[in-house]
Amino acid sequence: MAKINNNYQEKWNEILSQHVPSNLSLAREISELLEVSLDSAYRRLRNDTEYTLAEAAKIANHFNLPLEALNNQLHSVVSFKTNELNNNIETYAHYLENMLANVKKMTQFQSSHIYFGAEDIPVYYHFSQENLMRFKITYWLKSLMMVDEFQNKNYGEIEISERILSLARENFNTFSKLDSTEIWTTETVKSTIKQIQFYWDAGFFNTINEANDVADDLTSCIQHIQKQAEAAYKFSSSGSMVKSKYQLFISDVMIGTNSILAKTDNLSASFISYSTFNFMSTNNIGFNAQNEQWMNNLIARSTLISGVSEKQRNQFFKGVYKQITELKQYFIDTL
Repeated sequence: MAKINNNYQEKWNEILSQHVPSNLSLAREISELLEVSLDSAYRRLRNDTEYTLAEAAKIANHFNLPLEALNNQLHSVVSFKTNELNNNIETYAHYLENMLANVKKMTQFQSSHIYFGAEDIPVYYHFSQENLMRFKITYWLKSLMMVDEFQNKNYGEIEISERILSLARENFNTFSKLDSTEIWTTETVKSTIKQIQFYWDAGFFNTINEANDVADDLTSCIQHIQKQAEAAYKFSSSGSMVKSKYQLFISDVMIGTNSILAKTDNLSASFISYSTFNFMSTNNIGFNAQNEQWMNNLIARSTLISGVSEKQRNQFFKGVYKQITELKQYFIDTL
């Protein structure tokens, strides 16, 4: 059978092949998704049979790919996928599920790496400590998303479902399996400190012990990151070293926004922050190239403190711990 003359389908199949780990069968995925025989799936992948519009839409939805990916080379036209967050707590659960799906997908590839331009502490680390995790989720849902059932309640009175907590923990544990490079500044921890201080000033902590528990967990979170920086490898929530490589750079240049670049064998994706903690994402090749260049420019102007530069590393973390100590003293001074 002669191949159909459809350059768009050839390009679409090429894009699909990049989104499926080498250990999985794209033909089998297409067969099950479209409910066609394996032979029919292969005919579509060989461009012997055209996809219907409904099939193309179904595939795009399944692989979380916009059809705009066919024009991936267009630098001035970029489509972003976003989360739908509102004052319904269920939308936050979906947000965590989407995060988890993204990092899980990356772990399936033979080679994967995630880069952070970290204006704030990368979100996954907030889920490494119980009190810090509960505080950050409470802050996001109560103070930013304005979830109805969280209003007129203090931090200690708010109950977060085990489903959400479990998703948050799984996000951190899965993220720990990925090689990552992070670019921090001396300001990276300040937004979390300001959020804790705001809750203290607003009277949302019932006791100083509640506030101290969150601050102590922030210290534990930073200690976890420092341990990774010393070893140049990641550690799990249980404290055991994993095989994932870890690089931490300190930049004297203000980063300005939280930006993530995720790279696998043949695929890259950018995640750009908006609305404080939410992210929009794209697979656009031109945009990702710009994002990677921006990351490389930051790295070129930064100091590597993971695995090397012990003096600079200790000085940096000493400064971070000082900020947390000053926060705890502020609790006492304003009690």
